[in-house]
Amino acid sequence: MYFWDYSFDTPQANLAFDEAILEYVDSLEAGDWELLRLWEMPSPCVVVGRSSKLSLEVNQEACQQDGIPIFRRMSGGASIVAGPGCQMFSVLLSLKQRPECRGLDGAHQCVMSRIQRAVQSALGNVGSNCQVSIQGVCDLTIDGRKISGNALRLKRHWLMYHGTLLVDMPLEWIHRYLLEPPKQPEYRAHREHREFVESLGPNLPDPSRFVREFHRACQSQWDANERWEEHPFAREYPAMMPLWLERRYNDSAWHRQR
Repeated sequence: MYFWDYSFDTPQANLAFDEAILEYVDSLEAGDWELLRLWEMPSPCVVVGRSSKLSLEVNQEACQQDGIPIFRRMSGGASIVAGPGCQMFSVLLSLKQRPECRGLDGAHQCVMSRIQRAVQSALGNVGSNCQVSIQGVCDLTIDGRKISGNALRLKRHWLMYHGTLLVDMPLEWIHRYLLEPPKQPEYRAHREHREFVESLGPNLPDPSRFVREFHRACQSQWDANERWEEHPFAREYPAMMPLWLERRYNDSAWHRQR
């Protein structure tokens, strides 16, 4: 697996890259081109799922008042708030090499078991004894409070699985910019965002060190040691990204279609 620790300088570009590389490798069908990218949004924003309805999931008035942009991603799932302090991971997986990922349960198990172990390892390496669990469909939790949410996009030959990890992002952003989700996992027990979502911050003496340890642990879990510069899309994305931005991610009609 290839590894790239890289954040683009706009939310739109970060979202566009995940779709661009998925479509690119799916057109090739074969090839050992799996990728782990670790990144972060450069500024606070709301990212809604492909089928999300803004009126049901987003406090649009608060976003407008505070100048918080709203974007739509290619994958399903509910709306999130992202920004500095929220680590993001994107895992590009071959369905030929990992046929168990053709089913949703298998995909969630394949990815989140590794991410859970990476978070647990990183916490231990910075001196925290917090225990990380998987609850609901694919949430990571500590003491029943959510620290990570995830979504996926399945194509014919490839899968893009991406998600969040709340390190030290202000949790008030979530309460202010998101409505209570229309669909909730049973373990949430109707808790509001303030009682349900947690960040790792209170358990971290040094958040920046935790992030470094998390990156190392993710690489280890995925055996992601190939250099990004050797990936075929490394040569293609500078020309392809503008096309995806023009086609979708710089288009307000795409982001606000529902």
